[in-house]
Formats: sequence, structure tokens, C-alpha cells
Amino acid sequence: MTAIIFDFNGTMFFDEKFQEISWKEFMEKKINRAITDEEFQTYIHGRNASETFEYFLGYPLSKEDIEQMAEEKEVVYRKLCLASKDFHLAPGLEELLDKLKEFKMPMTIATASGWKNVQFFFQYLHLDRWFDIHQVIYNDGKVAGKPAPDLFLNAAKVLEKDIHDCIIFEDSVSGIEAAKRAQAKRIVGVASMSGQESLKNSGVTDIICDYTDQKEVLKIIKE
Repeated sequence: MTAIIFDFNGTMFFDEKFQEISWKEFMEKKINRAITDEEFQTYIHGRNASETFEYFLGYPLSKEDIEQMAEEKEVVYRKLCLASKDFHLAPGLEELLDKLKEFKMPMTIATASGWKNVQFFFQYLHLDRWFDIHQVIYNDGKVAGKPAPDLFLNAAKVLEKDIHDCIIFEDSVSGIEAAKRAQAKRIVGVASMSGQESLKNSGVTDIICDYTDQKEVLKIIKE
């Protein structure tokens, strides 16, 4: 049976504005300059915090410093989420997940987010309706971040599936590259942050804007 691996940020939760505001608010105070849109897409979106901090600060940090700075930034991010009416799963996703659960489809999440954010999302977005939190692959400070394929390969392992039998839903350029390196069966590009043309050029097998066209998404999964 096919299995599904979802990226989270930008794929299951369209959080571009929350990420952009929180990263810019936090990071610009550290480097005393503005972050460009290109930098956000290349060095922040879908990347591990350690890689992001090293790029902007220009030097490597200790594991303890990375964890402290990352949590300071995520406190800002979580406050923005809780204060917004837009803090919800992507359009049509709940209905799709209900259907996939009905089909007993093996699925999990592979995210560059840290453990506290995973717990936050499970608590407020009630992800335990569809996912086992103990099967979620996240940034634990040890696994290589995207575009390395490790997050997705580890997700396939916890599902006890061959990665070649897995469909990956992803929105970021680095995440799509990670899925390609993992050699997933299919890569569905979610056009929440990147334009459809950009996704086409990235090498995805399919493109969706959201999950509202359930028949189309299920068709992709069943092919």
C-alpha cells in the first residue's frame, strides 16, 4: 500500500505570514539589516534553524545556543498563531485526512520544526485525530535538514514503508529537493508560498493549490 508523508509548515498549515513576521522580527534585531524575500525562501523556509542562524550570523553556534535562539523565535511565532483567525489547517485538508483515515492510509509528518512546535500544533490543531505524534519526524538537532533527504527517509522507516512507495506533499524548494533525493514515488507540490511555475521547474510530479478538490487529490494519491 502507498504511504503519505506530509511536510507541515506551508503544506498542512499555510503559515507564510507568521513565519515571515516572526523571523524578520527576531533575526533583523540580530543582524541589523532587512531580510530579503529571496533569503527567506532560500535560507529560512523549510530549513533547520542551525543552517539559518549560521547563514545570517556568519559563524557556527553551539547546540545550546541554537536551541535557545530557535525557541526565542518560536515563542514569537506561536503568539502570532494564537492571536490570528488564520491559525487553522489548509483549506480542505481536514476532510482529506478524514477520508485517508477511513481508507486506513499509512501517513505521518516530516517537518523542520522542533519538538515544542510539534506539540503546539498537535494541541491546538488536534492533529492526533489523524496522526501518531510519536511517529512524527522533526528537527531534533541531530537529523540533517532539508534539502538532505533524511527527514523523509526516516518518516518512511517509522511507517515501515519503502520510500519508493511514498507520496510526499511539500511546498518549499529545499523540501522538494529533499523529496527528490529521497526518491519518493511521487512529489506533490503545494502552491502555498511558491508560484505554480516555480513548482513546475522544481521537478514535482503534481501541483495543487490546496486540498479543496478532494477528488483530484485522491486521484493523485491512487495513481
